[in-house]
Amino acid sequence: MDLYRALNADVPQLLLTVMHQPRPTISGEDYQRLSLTLHTDMREQFQNIENELNRWLKKHYAEEAEETVRKLQRLASLAEHADVEQVQEVLMRDYSRLGSKVGSLALVGVQGFGEEVMSEEMPTDPDLASNVAAAHKRLASMGFQPLEGALHETWLLFRGSVHYDILEHVVKSRLSSFGTFREGTAHISAGVYELIYQIGEGLTAELKDEIVLQEVTVTFGQGKNEDAAFRQEVAALMEAAGENEHLFHASFWQRKPGLDAHNEFVLRMRLTDGEQVLLEMMRAIAGTGKIGRKMIAKKGKMMLGRRVL
Repeated sequence: MDLYRALNADVPQLLLTVMHQPRPTISGEDYQRLSLTLHTDMREQFQNIENELNRWLKKHYAEEAEETVRKLQRLASLAEHADVEQVQEVLMRDYSRLGSKVGSLALVGVQGFGEEVMSEEMPTDPDLASNVAAAHKRLASMGFQPLEGALHETWLLFRGSVHYDILEHVVKSRLSSFGTFREGTAHISAGVYELIYQIGEGLTAELKDEIVLQEVTVTFGQGKNEDAAFRQEVAALMEAAGENEHLFHASFWQRKPGLDAHNEFVLRMRLTDGEQVLLEMMRAIAGTGKIGRKMIAKKGKMMLGRRVL
């Protein structure tokens, strides 16, 4: 995008997460259908916006090319026998390359979508159960009922914070299914996170039919650790954990804005299903050092779930 290029800055990869829970009168199956319908609608609207912007840009490229040719003719700067249509085509190609360079279309394309349903089962291992109970307590403080109706988390992955305005426009003005979805929702809460580090496949990689996987989300704080050292150690422990054959994805995120010191960071993992696999992974993380042991394995608030999209 032009703004980031001009500043020689990295384009941030952002994740909008929306936690939501159905009303007691709606079955889990019906609510999941509402959620998936909303996803389909969002994909369609983002594609429509991209097509609309593309048509709008082409129209203006053509108009500017025509106007430029007229100016050249008035200034006698165009050869008398020049092929006017060919000149306009060359100008349109140049304008198109410029538009691509400054990143107009990059404001539209969402990188990925996802939908996760949280598990209502409590792990049998006491340490894991403590992590999950801590997450339930936090969710309850946000107005959710963790054990009274399936919790969903919707993901929208995009690049650049200006994307958020497009997302808001789509939700408010273009989603006919959002009203129906909202009526069926008992409680909803959203957050935006910036990617710090990632290994393995992408968060929104295609679902695998041949293997059952679990999604693990651990929320934790930085404590009194120095910022740069903290980030480096978390990235290092992810690399160490990445040697586990059961790990398909791991990503480290920071909430924006970071106003909650105890819940500012999130570690997301995609693992082969099974509590033993999860237990081995958390023990490996705890064995990497103080931050892995204390901030993540001991104090982390853990949610477990499965992707349905």
